[in-house]
Amino acid sequence: MQSKLLKIKLNPDSRGKLKDLIDYMQKNISFPKNEMAQKGYFWDSVFFDQSGEAEYLYVVLKSEDFSKIMMDESELDATPYREIYEKFRKTCWAPEPYQDIEPIACFNSSMVFSDL
Repeated sequence: MQSKLLKIKLNPDSRGKLKDLIDYMQKNISFPKNEMAQKGYFWDSVFFDQSGEAEYLYVVLKSEDFSKIMMDESELDATPYREIYEKFRKTCWAPEPYQDIEPIACFNSSMVFSDL
């Protein structure tokens, strides 16, 4: 299993909307699970950080092979989650691109090193 850490700068006062998104995902988990399975990855963990006036969302993604994830979302069989997620992304993500932070080591529950 491969891991990635994304750092996404958010627009000010986005934490409440992030909480709403996560609440929706928890109550309707089959929708994001379905879409992420189609794309070939899933969200493992989500973190929020506020540094000074800037707010950041950190998302740990996991995939069997990131080189094979779906890049063309026109092929996605969208669920009701898509509208909620896109609204969050358009409203809350700052216009700058997210950072794909370089992985150094990825562990699993057996504490065995995986290939990067």
